[in-house]
Amino acid sequence: VLGDTYEGLTANNKMYKAVSAFFEKSSPSAIMKLATILFVAASAVPAASGFAQLPLRPTALSTTTARAQTERAEFEFSFEIPKKGIADVGTAEVRLPPVLENSELVVVRYDLPFGLSAEPDAASGQVVVTKDGANGEKVGDILRQTTYWRGREPGLFDVSKNADNFDLVVQALVTNDLSVADEIVLVFERPL
Repeated sequence: VLGDTYEGLTANNKMYKAVSAFFEKSSPSAIMKLATILFVAASAVPAASGFAQLPLRPTALSTTTARAQTERAEFEFSFEIPKKGIADVGTAEVRLPPVLENSELVVVRYDLPFGLSAEPDAASGQVVVTKDGANGEKVGDILRQTTYWRGREPGLFDVSKNADNFDLVVQALVTNDLSVADEIVLVFERPL
């Protein structure tokens, strides 16, 4: 996983097929060189807005909960991108630094439309759940990320980076509508 700020690859495009062929035929050192180039290129993309294009991979991997390691390494997890009808987008692979000293991630999916009780918390500077939800979020969970849509292209919105602009958070949440997807994915960090 090289990060979440570079353009994603989809199973339906020529770029994906070319990259897949490269990985199948290349040596580990050639793959690491390409990974370094992509990482450097991704680092140059401004992510100040909090909107990031998802790195996608067309696999069936799905992780719903991840725990940070004791040295507070980044959370690493994956989830299937919500789809509309039979159009399969792929799997997002994500790295996310924790904001709490002792926590776990919880990835929640809701069919659209959905409800979420969360609001900005002045003490933590984060958007925090205020009422337990039907699909697993609990009071005190921090909303870290949500899927969002730019037209028909999915992305991952970093709520933590934009917690001081709750209107922008709400705008990202409402891009998840039935015209583009059947579900929304929300990523919460839960204190332990």
